[in-house]
Amino acid sequence: MDAVSQESNELSAKRIALQNTFKEYNEKNGFSYEEWVNPPAGSFYEGYKKELDEINDQMAPPLTYQS
Repeated sequence: MDAVSQESNELSAKRIALQNTFKEYNEKNGFSYEEWVNPPAGSFYEGYKKELDEINDQMAPPLTYQS
């Protein structure tokens, strides 16, 4: 397996684990739309969104346009 495929697999595994954590958190605490939309500093939702954005940015980097 090449390095790119291995990194992609690792990122996918991290994302799945993060999604499982999200599911478990919401099963235990209920889903708060208010906290989801505007998460308080240091909250679970803030950390979840930050980590998910970091993984997504690595998996699909933003497009750059050449002029």
